[in-house]
Amino acid sequence: MTLMTGDIEPIDLVSVRATVRRALQVRARPPRAAEVREITGALRGHVRRMLRVARSRVEGVERGTMAWIQWTALIHRAQDDLDRVAGSGSSAAAMYMDDLGRTCRRLADCLDE
Repeated sequence: MTLMTGDIEPIDLVSVRATVRRALQVRARPPRAAEVREITGALRGHVRRMLRVARSRVEGVERGTMAWIQWTALIHRAQDDLDRVAGSGSSAAAMYMDDLGRTCRRLADCLDE
């Protein structure tokens, strides 16, 4: 979402990291389907917002440099994760949540540098 000035809305990285911790925590048993849906929805929202910021950042990086290549690869990975369908079954949904969590963590780390 952009602000009235055309700037991109700031990202709450504390909330992002809290959601990532929930997604990637080690559990004694698999999470319930409702929890997976809730966390996955939150992660998808975080990734969408962070992608907007990442895309605006890569515009200011010289094309072909290592930084540009790394940002571009991360942006493509994040978009692929958003475009992917979780698959059927609770295990597939939990694995998708984990993948989103790792991508979300990497985006947050890069945006925080």
